[in-house]
Amino acid sequence: MTALQVARYPLIDVLKALAAQLIVLHHFSIYGPVSEALHAALPGVMGALYAYGLIAVQVFFVVGGYLAARGLSSSTEPWRTPSAAIFKRYTRLLVPYLFALCLVVLCMAWARPWLTADLAAPFPSWSQWLAHVAMVQSILGTESLSAGVWYVAMDFQLFALLTLLLWLCGGGNTRRAQTVVALLCMASLLVFNRQTELDAWAVYFFGAYGLGALAWWARRTDPTVQASAPPLHARALFVWTVAFGLIALVIDFRQRVALAIGVAVTLMLWGSSASHWLQHHRKTSTFIQTLGLQSYALFLVHFPVLLLINAAFTRFGFTAETASTTSALSWGIAGWAASLWAANLFYRWIESPAAPWRGVLRAVLGGR
Repeated sequence: MTALQVARYPLIDVLKALAAQLIVLHHFSIYGPVSEALHAALPGVMGALYAYGLIAVQVFFVVGGYLAARGLSSSTEPWRTPSAAIFKRYTRLLVPYLFALCLVVLCMAWARPWLTADLAAPFPSWSQWLAHVAMVQSILGTESLSAGVWYVAMDFQLFALLTLLLWLCGGGNTRRAQTVVALLCMASLLVFNRQTELDAWAVYFFGAYGLGALAWWARRTDPTVQASAPPLHARALFVWTVAFGLIALVIDFRQRVALAIGVAVTLMLWGSSASHWLQHHRKTSTFIQTLGLQSYALFLVHFPVLLLINAAFTRFGFTAETASTTSALSWGIAGWAASLWAANLFYRWIESPAAPWRGVLRAVLGGR
């Protein structure tokens, strides 16, 4: 997301910032002796994070659909060349993703002597690397190299699916395309999302992603977008899809679906209203924008930090059984703070469009 987009979508940064923190804390509630010590110190809080923290990923799916619909419905009409749009998305995700996977492997190799069995995975094989590069590790059933990287592969699948749908239907600003997206969204909410064996495929999560796209088309306040389908049609589709989603919840209640519906409705109704509050709280605004902007970096680098924190916990003689409440909280807070610091560095040096390595690469390529 560019700085311009951050300024124009403050609510999205709030949602991404909160969801990213919950996912980090969820993983800190699962892995290693620090997790066990934190459960002993704060059983209620850590139990809730363990049980419910993962559904925060739905926020990213809805926001991803919202921003994808915006980009694919722009005046440049990127959907007309789907292969180029899909490849651009792939490279956007892949570069920081590969850097993060290398970081995980290096941290695990260094910390292995002090890691518990649930964290000390063997060195990855070439087939594992190739599966991750192609972002098909979940489809192939390949063991993941890092916690949460399945989301990156799923985000790519969802973007590719939406792009192809718009290409087949003549663009996101047409009645036909929006109707097809709404119908697939409904099918996902009622059928595909209830089949756990499909959770490696985009149709399983398209209910959340499609709701985000429909929320964009229903709200659509960007003056650069020329729409052939009237907003009233998109709003009607959005309302019908939300109503269908509520029916799907009555039939089979799923917390992840309820959250996705809530986030989509929030974006549709209050997509820009947060900007007024943030304008009067500039320090808070800057902090939230930073957390939102660096949420992908945090998602990628918090696991290697988690490995190092757990290794250090063991190396300095702490155990889950002997650690006091103060010690457990200190290590947990240190891990969380270190994750935020690492995300800041990772964003500036790896993910950012202004990252130094990108300038070096452009210079090398330009010199050929």
